[in-house]
Amino acid sequence: MITIIGAGSRLASALLPVLLEETDAQIHCVTSRKMAIQHPRVTVDVLDVTDKTALKESVMRAMPSTIINCAAITNVDACETDRQLAWAINVTLVENLARLARIVDAHLVHVSTDYVFDGTKGPYTEQAVPNPINYYGKSKLAGENVCTSGTSHSSIVRTCLIYGPPSDRPDFVQWVINACSSKKPIRVVNDQFAQPTYVEDIAEALLRITLRKRTGLYHVAGPDFMSRYDMAVRIAEFFKVDLSMIQPVTSAELQQPARRPHRSGLVSLKAETDLLLDMRDFTRGLSTVRHAMFSPDRMIP
Repeated sequence: MITIIGAGSRLASALLPVLLEETDAQIHCVTSRKMAIQHPRVTVDVLDVTDKTALKESVMRAMPSTIINCAAITNVDACETDRQLAWAINVTLVENLARLARIVDAHLVHVSTDYVFDGTKGPYTEQAVPNPINYYGKSKLAGENVCTSGTSHSSIVRTCLIYGPPSDRPDFVQWVINACSSKKPIRVVNDQFAQPTYVEDIAEALLRITLRKRTGLYHVAGPDFMSRYDMAVRIAEFFKVDLSMIQPVTSAELQQPARRPHRSGLVSLKAETDLLLDMRDFTRGLSTVRHAMFSPDRMIP
């Protein structure tokens, strides 16, 4: 049995079909919203993951051998303004999952972020010392710490700038396409650098860590290191939408509520060699997005 926490997330939506295709395991989905899926190997529990009692009952019923945590508050500015909720999901939930993993003797796989770093010397290896500069990063680092201290059989997968097929929660790629297609001007920062990472590549990493029972820290990110503005231009050119709608600005001009790392990103050499991952570059990822946009069965709902 494999339990997915935050099963309604973008990452979990990519992970679920991979697990169904590549394993024979029963899949136990824990989500805060209903999932329109019917499959003989999938059970769904709809609950508030901050409800410690409900979460414990759900996990104890399933008795999983692996717990994969895809739940997080990832809106950086929202974390800055609602710190209580950010801590509840990004830290306390992980602490509870680590405790449950220890009770049922499960492997805990936790997803984290490059925002645990300050962005002065990126991309970063697994050996780099974290130094978050916003509350999102601080809460995610705290989540990593309670994960590793709460259970010895755990894995942490840091990733960054996730994008993928169209969904009900638009990512950066879809935001640029939608804005430029509808002739809506957008301001995009030109001094924040990171690596766009295709969601299915992260799902593949989680699968291989699960199957090979790997523990420890892994960085998983796409190979292209670029600014958000350069990303937006590449997207507009690839999908042949109005490039003139994209206006470059600095972080100081944009005045986002939470500070952002300027040179973030992750070195994925360990994951590529140990897990034999083939991380797709941005052009290949955009090609996959384009294919998915016109595929009627692109994702399991």
